[in-house]
Parts: sequence; C-alpha cells; structure tokens
Amino acid sequence: MDFERTKRKKIEISLIPLIDVSMFLLIFFMVAGSIEKFEIIPVDPPVAQSGKLMDEGHIVILLGRHGEIIVGDDIVPMEEMQKMLAPDLQANPNKVVTVKADATVSANRVIEVMDAIKAAGGRNLSVVTQSKAQLHVE
Repeated sequence: MDFERTKRKKIEISLIPLIDVSMFLLIFFMVAGSIEKFEIIPVDPPVAQSGKLMDEGHIVILLGRHGEIIVGDDIVPMEEMQKMLAPDLQANPNKVVTVKADATVSANRVIEVMDAIKAAGGRNLSVVTQSKAQLHVE
C-alpha cells in the first residue's frame, strides 16, 4: 500500500505585527513623555527683575492664595510643617527646599514658612519667581 505523503505547510513569521506594536509603543512614550507636571493648586509667582534659573530642588513647598501649604503632594498645617520636614532635612541638611508662593500671599506668611524650614534644619532655600519676559498679557 502506497500512501501519499502530506506536505507540511511552511510557517512564515510575519514582521508586520511586531512593527505595529513597536510603532504603538513609540508613539505612546513620545506622548507620555511630553506631558508637563501640573501643580495641585494654581500658583502665580511674583515678578522679579533679577535672579538665576535653578533646579527646583528636592522638596517643593507651595503656598496658595487661600492660605494652604502643600509639601510635596500633601496639604500640611503650618504647625506640622516643621515636623514633616525635619527627618528629610536632618538626614541631608544641604537638600534644596523650594518655596513657590502665589504673588498674593503676604510676606509675613512666606517668612513664617522660611522660619519653619530653618527650624527643621534646612540650609538651602530657593524662592520661585517669574521674570517680566514670562508674563503673558491677554
């Protein structure tokens, strides 16, 4: 008895799905990488004529126009701010603390925050301002 041999189909590996997935990932990471970080509360810093551009530092403190204080991503009462900053600043006293206050915040409030940073052990402090060139007139 003579049986006819069946031929095996050749398996072809197509590169088109691999290219599609690669392009999708490329576009995804390009879009995700271009998204800017937004602040939890809107802060409009005061205008300064002089100053130098610095890295924002490791600890960012936001002072909102309604009296709120935000350290990192947490709203913190003024009384607890020193306790919250102390462990980080005692571990590394040269860590930069950036204060970003709204232009409508009183100077006394900013000074209270600066005093709390100093009492917690902070040595390097930067205050965020905006230059006149960055102002947009609408």
